[in-house]
Amino acid sequence: MRRYSFLFLIMTCCLLTAWPAVAGQVQVFEPLAENMSQRDLRAKAQAQGFAQAVLEEAKVMLANKLSEERSALLGEYLLGHAEPFIQGYKVVSSQDFPEGLSLTLDVRVDRRSLRDSLGGMGLFATLSQPQPATVVWPGDLSDEEIQALQHLIKLTGIAPAEGASPVLTLERGSDKNTWKCRLSYDGQEWLAVNTDMATAWFTLWPRFFDRPTAQAARTGGETLTVSGWFSPDGVLEFDRVLHGWDAAVQNAQLVDMDMQPAGAGATWTLSVVNRDRLEMLLNAFLPQRGLSFHLTAPGQ
Repeated sequence: MRRYSFLFLIMTCCLLTAWPAVAGQVQVFEPLAENMSQRDLRAKAQAQGFAQAVLEEAKVMLANKLSEERSALLGEYLLGHAEPFIQGYKVVSSQDFPEGLSLTLDVRVDRRSLRDSLGGMGLFATLSQPQPATVVWPGDLSDEEIQALQHLIKLTGIAPAEGASPVLTLERGSDKNTWKCRLSYDGQEWLAVNTDMATAWFTLWPRFFDRPTAQAARTGGETLTVSGWFSPDGVLEFDRVLHGWDAAVQNAQLVDMDMQPAGAGATWTLSVVNRDRLEMLLNAFLPQRGLSFHLTAPGQ
């Protein structure tokens, strides 16, 4: 029996199984405000279309388990932060009305980048229960600034609790136009400064949510073993397919591949978000290709 090293698997998967961008069509209507130019109107409509496209992809990745309130807050956040996830777009139709602009776009969303960002923002980790944390802010915040901070707390899934760890401290910068955030956890401290409160906030939280122990906890310890391939190429192709089943499974990691006389076999660790859907997909995809599988829950 010949066993491939984990490092070899990771390098091969990075080369051969990069996730493609996904194109989706969205339609938006942007009202015409007083003294707004056509250029500004189109820019706002386009930003709204980008945010809507990214939000729809995010909701699928989160298995539609995000509450209505947090989904709305994520949509608000994406209005100013969606562009890093956009790999391209095409204007399908554009129609001017006295009241505003109707715009239909085909938008290509970078799913890998979005998935990584959602994890760092804490949205996967806090789907089932909030994360206790201490949040400290200055006493001179305006009502609007307090509301913006509360929205970030709710979106991230933080349950503020005095004395809890980690500790997030929000301060005003020295020039009063910037925000300074400090995140403290397990004897370490990180700092982020930005003119945008949300950017400073979400620059830091990946330090906590992306730490190895948190990522390991997300997988839930479940394993999927599949056997019957004639070559490793089939394993790598199925790894790509598995990563596309976001509504059924998350955090799939190819951890082992065996070459045996009867063919190739492979094992993944993963987090099942919809077992019935995953089993349906597996049964529809694998047996017709001469493959067998075994899905093991934690503790089995």
